[in-house]
Amino acid sequence: MPLYTLITQDGVLSSEAKATLAAELTHLHSEYSGVPKNWVHVVFQEYAPGNGFTAGEAAATAALTLLIRTGRTADYKRGLLQRLWTLFQRATGAPDDQIVIGIQEVPPSQAMEMGQIMPDVVGE
Repeated sequence: MPLYTLITQDGVLSSEAKATLAAELTHLHSEYSGVPKNWVHVVFQEYAPGNGFTAGEAAATAALTLLIRTGRTADYKRGLLQRLWTLFQRATGAPDDQIVIGIQEVPPSQAMEMGQIMPDVVGE
């Protein structure tokens, strides 16, 4: 179920950098949450220079959104956000003011994977 969507300006991440970051995110999420690696999905999207802004000024803003099932504690999510920030900033080289990371949650009963309704989150 975890779906990572990463948005960067075109050219910020090479194909090799994307593959490395996808592997790092997959490993992190699998280890941190205990879900199988084949449940972790990573999608990259890029935008043309001049189409990203921070504080109203053109910038190579980088965004990472994670879609997960509801049921994790606030401490779990804070810890995950901190680890994601480190990985994403290292990969993009973006300064703090040009990175945005967010977690979105969906009830397991409203998500499917591999043809099955997702199970509830079990323990931390």
